Order: sequence, then C-alpha cells, then structure tokens
Amino acid sequence: MPARVDQLPQAPAGGPGTVERLLGARGWPLAIVLVIQLGLSLSLVWKTTAFLDEALYLSVGHLELAHFLHDAPMPQVSYYLSGSPLVYPPLAAAADTVGGLAAARLLSLAFMLLATVLLHGVCRRLTGSRTAAFFAAALFAGLGPTQYLGALATYDAMALALLALATWLGVRAAEQSEAARYALVSAGGIAMMAADAAKYAAALFDPVAVLVVALACWHAQGRRQGLTAGGVMTLAAAVPLAAGYYLAGPSLRQGVSATTVDRAQGSDSIGSVVGLSAHATGVIAILAVLGAALCMYKMRRGPAWALALVLAGAEFLAPAEQARIHTLTSLYKHVDYGAWFACMMAGYLLGEWSAGPKRTSRDEPRPRPPRYVDGPDGRSWALALSIAVSLLAGISSTKTIGTEYAGWPNSRPVMAALSRLLKPADYYLVE
Repeated sequence: MPARVDQLPQAPAGGPGTVERLLGARGWPLAIVLVIQLGLSLSLVWKTTAFLDEALYLSVGHLELAHFLHDAPMPQVSYYLSGSPLVYPPLAAAADTVGGLAAARLLSLAFMLLATVLLHGVCRRLTGSRTAAFFAAALFAGLGPTQYLGALATYDAMALALLALATWLGVRAAEQSEAARYALVSAGGIAMMAADAAKYAAALFDPVAVLVVALACWHAQGRRQGLTAGGVMTLAAAVPLAAGYYLAGPSLRQGVSATTVDRAQGSDSIGSVVGLSAHATGVIAILAVLGAALCMYKMRRGPAWALALVLAGAEFLAPAEQARIHTLTSLYKHVDYGAWFACMMAGYLLGEWSAGPKRTSRDEPRPRPPRYVDGPDGRSWALALSIAVSLLAGISSTKTIGTEYAGWPNSRPVMAALSRLLKPADYYLVE
C-alpha cells in the first residue's frame, strides 16, 4: 500500500480512460452505490411481517421506554438477550412508535448505509485509491447479508455500523497530530465498546479493528506510535465494558455467557457452516485473499503485509467460530461483519487491476507488461472486467437471500385481526 495514506496511485502513461476518471471522482460514484443499496434493501423491508427476534427486541424496547419514561415495572430480560437491552431495543422501539415495524427496519437500513460510507472512507485512506474504495463499497453493498441486515430490525446493523465507525476514527487518526490522534483513537475505542454492548458477538471482530488501526498508525507514524494507538483504543473500549459488565448485575452476565461466550453446541455440520458461508460471501473471500497476495507481492515486509493479512483473514472469523460450535444460527448475519473488512482487500485487487500496470513501492524495475493490458484500451478492458466481477459477486450473493426467507409464514391476516383488538406493543410477541 502507498507510503502515504492520502496519496492517490499514479495512472500509467497515456492518461486514464473516461470511466476510470469517473470512478476516481469525488462523491457521486459512492452515491450511486448507496442508491443501489437503498433500493435493494427497500425491496425487502415490506416483504414479510416481524419474526421472533424482531418481535422480542421491539417488545423489550417498549418495556425499557415505559420503565424510563413512566417508571413502569421492568422484568429481567438480560439473561436471554444477545445484546444489552439498553442500547438497541429502546432506539428501535422509538422508531416503531413513529412508523411501526417498517420504521424500525428503516433504522437498520440507515445504519447499513452508514457502514458502506465508512467502508469507502477507510479503504480510500488505507489504499490511497478512490477506485479501490469504490469497488470495496460496491462489493459490500451488493452482498446478500448486507441487504438482509438493512431490512431487519435486529442488533446487527447498529453493531456493524459502530464497529465501522470505530475503525474509521482510528484510521483517520493515523495522519493527525499526537493530541488529535489519541482523541480520535479513544473515540474509536468508545464506539467499539458501544458496538459490543449492542451485540455481544461483535467483540469477535474487536481485535481486527484494533489491529487495522494500529497498523495504519504504524505505517504512517512508525511502530511505536502504532502500538500506542492500538493500546489506547483497547483501553478506551475495555475499561467501560468491564465496568458495565460487573455493574449491570448477574442477569446481564448470564446473558453474555449463555448467548455468546458459552453458547450451547449445535448439531449442524462443519460442512453446512462452510457451505452457507461460501454461498453468502465466498466471492469476497476469494477476492480478498487474492488482493492480500497482490499487496504482499507489491509491498515490502512490514505493516502493509500484516494489514493485508488481517483484512483478508477477518472474512473467516465468523465461519470458524460457528463451525466450532456447530451452528448455523445467525451465521448469515455474522459473516457480514468480516466481509466489511475483507471488501477492502477485494476492492484493492479490483482497483489495482482496473488501473493497469504501475511502478510498485519496490524500487527494482518491472518488465514491460503485455500489450493487451497496456494503454487506454487495455485499461478499459481491465476496468470493465473489474466492474463485471463486482456485479457478478453481488448477483450471486443476492440470490442467497431467498433461503433466509424460505418458509417465513404469512401472518398478515392474523396480525390484521389482532391490530383491531390490541395495542401494537401487546401483540408483537404473539406474532
């Protein structure tokens, strides 16, 4: 990756093509990606009625709001929730009060759009290429799990957006002065803590976020500053998390243990876990591994190598963890966390390919590339191929959404009848 995180890669002699210049422009390429992501998720928002998880979180949120606003009795719910009842449920319940289940799902969509914007920003700073950032955002937006999380009123969209914010703040800090750097890294740690509180399983990706930030600061400021930044971010997250864990009481500690840390073993085979992961984000895994290999080939040993391995390796964390406990439950959602990081390496690969041959950071001369990839016409074909790969990755992943909705019961007639008799907060769990 380039020596300066804000330095754009230089195009080969002959000048970039029109499409390449457009993809490198500010603003509107990302806006197009966001519009497509918005449309894909919106098509799912009204597709079904609430399922059990949504009903549970919204009901708990309404109970928390009633307890806070009117001092209503609050039952112990922490022991069976996989996230703090004080973080996401009240926010989702407030949206539900305004516009029903659709509004709560639209809140998740806003979080997922934010995650895509932050992915673009992090990738642009790490690779120095707006083209790579565009492809990273496009790949992530086209994933079936991304569209699914954007149309579901669950913890995951909020947790992923907060984890993305933590990473963005830390990477943004790499080129700042010392005081500003530590302030941003500390803010990133607090955002990471909030992500873990929103969804306990998000903690699986905390080491990835910390390593990305530490390596980015190491690359820009040196090893000592990188290690310090990683330590500050870890402390900023760990101290309030530990305090909250022990102050929240035994109910929450039981919930963390039962739903996340000591989750009961399932009966699903390792092959089924690998198969679902491959269908959902397998293309991203392949592109990320190839991108990491290309980065390691072009760069010297050091933080760039480690960063490439960390970003690509994040894709395999959720499948490995769920293969360990033999369960497919929530896997389709959890793989999107790792994909958010891995898309940076996938975007780097497509960005480098579409830009054509360039001098690497190593000083030794490179042989002249074959004629079919040299010159504007060659770059146009390479860019077209990169765009085609992005589209095919999105199409193949989007097809997996159907399996998640298979067998979803149509409860609209029952809900319509109940809505005439009960308040909305009373009948979500009946659904």
